[in-house]
Amino acid sequence: MWCFNNCLAFGKDWIQLVKGGRQPKYSQDETKPDGELDYFSYSEVPLHDPNRKPGADLDDHSSTCARYPDIIRLLRILPTRKDGFLACNIRPVELGGATALNYDALSYTWGPTTRDEIKNGVNAKRHRVIICNNRRLSVTENLFNCLTQLEEDGRYHRDLWVDAICINQDDLAERSAQVSIMADIYRSAERVITLSGAMDPGAFSSTSLADLLGDRISPKYWRPVALFFGRTWFTRAWVVQELVLARETTVLCGKYVFDWDAIVTASELMAQRASASTLKIDPFSALYGSSLSYKNPAKLAAIKRDVLSGKRDVLLHSLIRCRSYEASNDHDKVYSILGFANCQHYGRHNLYPDYERSVAELYTDFAEYLLETSHDLHLLAHAEGDEFRQIPGLPTWVPDWSVKKDLGLRITGYARYEAAGKLPCFKEIRGGGILVLRGFEFDTISRIGETKEEVNRTKVCTGWLDLLDEVEQEFPNTRDHRDAFWRTLLVDTDPSQTVPITRPWEDAFNIWMDLGVHSRSVEEKRLAAEYETSFTHSLNLRLFRTTGGHLGCGTLSCKKGDSIWIVQGSRVPLILRPTEQGDSTTYNLVGGTYLHGFMQGEALDGRAFGEVTLI
Repeated sequence: MWCFNNCLAFGKDWIQLVKGGRQPKYSQDETKPDGELDYFSYSEVPLHDPNRKPGADLDDHSSTCARYPDIIRLLRILPTRKDGFLACNIRPVELGGATALNYDALSYTWGPTTRDEIKNGVNAKRHRVIICNNRRLSVTENLFNCLTQLEEDGRYHRDLWVDAICINQDDLAERSAQVSIMADIYRSAERVITLSGAMDPGAFSSTSLADLLGDRISPKYWRPVALFFGRTWFTRAWVVQELVLARETTVLCGKYVFDWDAIVTASELMAQRASASTLKIDPFSALYGSSLSYKNPAKLAAIKRDVLSGKRDVLLHSLIRCRSYEASNDHDKVYSILGFANCQHYGRHNLYPDYERSVAELYTDFAEYLLETSHDLHLLAHAEGDEFRQIPGLPTWVPDWSVKKDLGLRITGYARYEAAGKLPCFKEIRGGGILVLRGFEFDTISRIGETKEEVNRTKVCTGWLDLLDEVEQEFPNTRDHRDAFWRTLLVDTDPSQTVPITRPWEDAFNIWMDLGVHSRSVEEKRLAAEYETSFTHSLNLRLFRTTGGHLGCGTLSCKKGDSIWIVQGSRVPLILRPTEQGDSTTYNLVGGTYLHGFMQGEALDGRAFGEVTLI
């Protein structure tokens, strides 16, 4: 991986050389009063290696890329304040050089850490002052609090790497170059210290941490723990790399020190058993989004397992798991996870960190990179259509990672499905946003129902029941439509990852929705709670029926008239929409879908495959 990051640095140096670079600058929110210290300037501690030749070996993207030293800055908090201000020194050092570095890397959030801080006006503006190398330096409120906490803890003897201070954020050339080696910075740190903000008053005061976290967590503590996991730190895009690459992790929240493994265990347990209902969170409450973040630590742990095991497609799987994570810059949804990959093919796809290029160009190049380095078309199932597009200029088959929602069937990799059987993947990228595939049109959407999120919030599913009645009347005695109905809403899988579902949930939907009149037993209510947990795992889906009388659950963007295709290399059927030009072989991609009864290759018999073009 070090090769990957250094290839990035070479390419970025060359890009900046060609563009002419940009002079470092640092803007301040305040004017210096007479008699006070001057403002800090990054020109006093430059990141410069006179021996590096920009562009050297730019075309060599193999695993034997020549290694050049990387320069970073490290900060050390001083034991004595200056004029009442927290004081520190900062100096440049060589990363990976002959002299071993002993430092901790800080992982935190620039802006507010909780919803209460947002309400109280905490923001990411640099309006707090510290002293750095005997000069005034403005930092954000939360970073100021983080440094103050470390100062109070007596962490004077340790060097720290803090992105907002150790990188000149106002110099795009330096920022891009440092982002290209960010993975090495966190991988080389002895410890990553995560600061999630101040502890909520009274949140855990009467409870021991042993009871709150780990596999012994009681359901009565799920709500406060879920809200803790909903803090901003757990939802940052950059935290994925910072945590996954850490040798050792210390999690601080106020004066509390949390064990990361215990956090993960609690999160995994809640992911299998909890829902907004069991947490007693009103779906219309402002806390609803935060409460559903209880899965975040489990997601991060899964990514770390994939990285350590060298699992294929780790970049795509990481983005899928953390699609809802926040990034102040849309470029960072991609740049924040690039350190997990190898540098091979990288330069050809122009993925060197460059914040001056358009996000559409970056996402398109990244999609092409993923397709060329993958053995399947799993990427396409996450394009999701018009409902989830904010970045203009993207081809319809390129996912818009700036949309911060958990989308798709919410099953990483879709390995339990084989809609196209074991046929080899076919894909041809022709440039200009054109992608050619091989497949056949199987069916057409004839009616759509409510979204799962709408039903979960309102407990009204009139459209679903009408849709089901319609299919039963048109196709009587052909199949068990009601069995297909409840299975389709769960994409026929459960937390045990089995397909099809083997749990006795036939009546659980009716019980959960309170349909029917007879009173429910304790066992029936338990089964309904299990059903709800699986149902709420993937809410951004819409139920539909086809002209052939089949039920499906796919992207919210699907419409009546969209066609369902089986495509070589795609584990799930794809929803396509004819273009305005009316070309019978050219389509817009709407997204992936579950189609009941056709997820294991059942649609392949007697079908002829042909080329289809996506734009």
